[in-house]
Amino acid sequence: MVPILGYWDLRGFVDPIRMLLAQAGVDYEFKAYKIGPAPEYSKDEFRSVKDGLGLDFPNCPYYIDDDVKLSQTVAILRYLGRKHGFNGASDSEITRCDLAEQATAELKLFLFSAWRTHDDEAKKQIAEVVPAKLAQYEKFLGSGPFVLGEKLSYPDFFNYSIFDYIRLYDASLIENHTAIKNFLAKFEALPNIDTYIKSDKFSRMPVTGPMYGWGGSA
Repeated sequence: MVPILGYWDLRGFVDPIRMLLAQAGVDYEFKAYKIGPAPEYSKDEFRSVKDGLGLDFPNCPYYIDDDVKLSQTVAILRYLGRKHGFNGASDSEITRCDLAEQATAELKLFLFSAWRTHDDEAKKQIAEVVPAKLAQYEKFLGSGPFVLGEKLSYPDFFNYSIFDYIRLYDASLIENHTAIKNFLAKFEALPNIDTYIKSDKFSRMPVTGPMYGWGGSA
């Protein structure tokens, strides 16, 4: 049986997982759940089945691979990183992956919270926080292009999704960050990633759900 990946019908938190699976050449089934229209934005399509999936913590995204049943984006990325060779090989590499993973998880939560309301205060916070965070990434990546230099690791897939979301939101935020632009270009040039991005399995939008102030439109 091929693995099953489930999430809402948008990029959101599942995008880095789909990118990793594309790079690894994994054939899988994607179950895309619909969110209902305003004002309820019903999630009943997933809620009606979630307790029967065998997940310890039922949520989206989830990944079922034979006896392995996982939810939570980072847990799935770590599992796939170990299984498909996108992990650090030494203590220093593992530590660097851990650091990149947590930094990006933190930035993801900030962005999705701000995009949920996307009011004047949220826009102000984005303008203050994101440039400072990207400057830290610029220094962290250095000549890279990836987290572990020329070697791909699972946080690179996480980084790509978040950097691309920021680029879609406001491309000027990354304009002066050479390392980040180099990372994006090198990542998108990977043959399997290039094929996936150009396929009908991928769409730049929507990034968020229909209840969000930004990113919810296709």
